[in-house]
Amino acid sequence: MEPAVFRPLHRGQGKLILLGAAGGAVVGVVAGIHPLLAALFGAVAAALATSARHVSGVRLVASPERLEVLGRVERFSAPWTALRLGFGLTARPDGGDYQRYAVLADPEGRSVAFGAFGGRGPCMPVRGAGGREVEVLDLEGAAVLLAILVQRIPAWQVLPAWLLEVEAPAPVDPQPVADAAPGSTPTSPGGLPVRTTPQVVARARSTPRLALLALVVKLGGKVFGAVGKIGAGALKTAKGTNLAMAAASAAAYSIIFSWKFALLLLLQLFVHEYGHIHAMKRTGMRVKGMYFIPFLGAMAVTEDAFTSRRQQAYVALNGPLWGGLFTLAPLGAYLVTGDGFWAAVAAWWGIINLFNLLPITPLDGGRAMSAFANSFSSTLGVAAGVLGLAGAVALGTVMGFSLIWLVAALGAMELVSESRSRAGGRALRLLPEPARFGPAHYQYLRAVLGPPPGGVDEQAFARELARMEQASRVEPMGKLQILAWGLLYAGLAAALLALVYFTSHLPGAAEAAQIL
Repeated sequence: MEPAVFRPLHRGQGKLILLGAAGGAVVGVVAGIHPLLAALFGAVAAALATSARHVSGVRLVASPERLEVLGRVERFSAPWTALRLGFGLTARPDGGDYQRYAVLADPEGRSVAFGAFGGRGPCMPVRGAGGREVEVLDLEGAAVLLAILVQRIPAWQVLPAWLLEVEAPAPVDPQPVADAAPGSTPTSPGGLPVRTTPQVVARARSTPRLALLALVVKLGGKVFGAVGKIGAGALKTAKGTNLAMAAASAAAYSIIFSWKFALLLLLQLFVHEYGHIHAMKRTGMRVKGMYFIPFLGAMAVTEDAFTSRRQQAYVALNGPLWGGLFTLAPLGAYLVTGDGFWAAVAAWWGIINLFNLLPITPLDGGRAMSAFANSFSSTLGVAAGVLGLAGAVALGTVMGFSLIWLVAALGAMELVSESRSRAGGRALRLLPEPARFGPAHYQYLRAVLGPPPGGVDEQAFARELARMEQASRVEPMGKLQILAWGLLYAGLAAALLALVYFTSHLPGAAEAAQIL
């Protein structure tokens, strides 16, 4: 089991990034580099420097056996049962309200104090068990750490008697629709019930031609049924799509291309995103809708989190898989008619799906790569995400393609959010009795450490807690699953590359190939 790391909240980073951007712009003017590009690199350098300092600073590392305090002069490491836990109040330098805190001490009197400031200012140092003053850390995930302490020291007396009698709600993991329960009616890949007919089978054994005919009829019925079901789902999704944003996207693309080409691009985006929606529904996820964004494409939004890395890869790769298969339609039209217009459509459709396969979060390739890497360890998952974003910045710089910078910025925000949720998930897995704690218990423990009940920050804490609980239950993929989905990823990318290369000598399609 991976250890959980608790660090103080990272405050003041925005000002340092702005200073780094300003310094980079000045250096760019002196060195003859484009000011915007120099400012971007200055901001990235400042962000990396402050993040590295924060990561190597004071931190509490929790494992199933012990708790360690690292990154300061007075370090200590002690088993859970050897720790002593106390609470207190301390004043603020500005004379404002008091701050509640918890203090931990090892058998030698070395102490660490932490609380949840709730956006309020710093507080005065407190006296530890050894008589020395210690700083009160505004700890991220303080309530979760206190929950672990309550269960592992143990220190159940922190909770009132009435709250100890409250049972936590049992988590409900949605089961993939494609997995039939024992004793249920088996389903075909299209979701239709499979019925066996002994009469047809008996005749098929006696007459090979009738057997072949029965097989064709049966498979044909299932194929048409599956196509009909998919078509009905696509029509329902189209009705729920924001038509105003779709029309705005069509108008935006018409500025660059012809209106016919713009509509065909919109059609590809719809099929691509519907591939995600179909995969979401097949795995039991609730779909919020499909949204078109002018000049940026479209996105399928779900209301649920992934329950497994296999589900994450399945949903991510179904978009480019559907879009790639749909690209065969204009390619076939070109082979039949010889019209270069259809070759250009096929090439651009291929480029759209290839772009989405780049291993950059939040693109489909980045989500698939995240599923592969996080199946080994969350540290590798973060490293893969950071490398993908660094590659995106380098690619955008070399190509002068500002869209990739925007994608990288969105990916950085998503990576930070996912990293926090995974860190919280690792912490929740350290609870010996997780079923005994529910939202009410965490809200009480959070109030013990500082923030009063109620307010917007409490709602944000509840949402973050739900994401952490979901992250704690995400199942990794096995090695064979990683190999299978990795081969699909590589094969799909290779097929799309071959399609673009095959059409690169044709007018219209050559422009798409030049992007490579």
